[in-house]
Amino acid sequence: MTCYQRHIRWLFDSLDLEYEKANRARVDAAIREVLAVPDDAHCPGVWSAVKELSEDERETLPSRVAGVLNR
Repeated sequence: MTCYQRHIRWLFDSLDLEYEKANRARVDAAIREVLAVPDDAHCPGVWSAVKELSEDERETLPSRVAGVLNR
C-alpha cells in the first residue's frame, strides 16, 4: 500500500507527521484522493502519479494533502 512513500519522506516533514504506519496509511489515502488515483490501484500506480507531478504541483502537494487530512 505505501511502498512509494519512502521516496516522499519530505512530505511527512512538510506535514509535521511522524513517519509511522498509521500516518502512512492516512497520507496514502489522501494522496490517492488528491491525485484521483483509484483505491484499488497498486503502489506503483500511485508512485507513477506522484512522479508525474510538475514541480509546481509537487510544491502544492503538502497543502492539498493537509486539506484532506484536516477534514
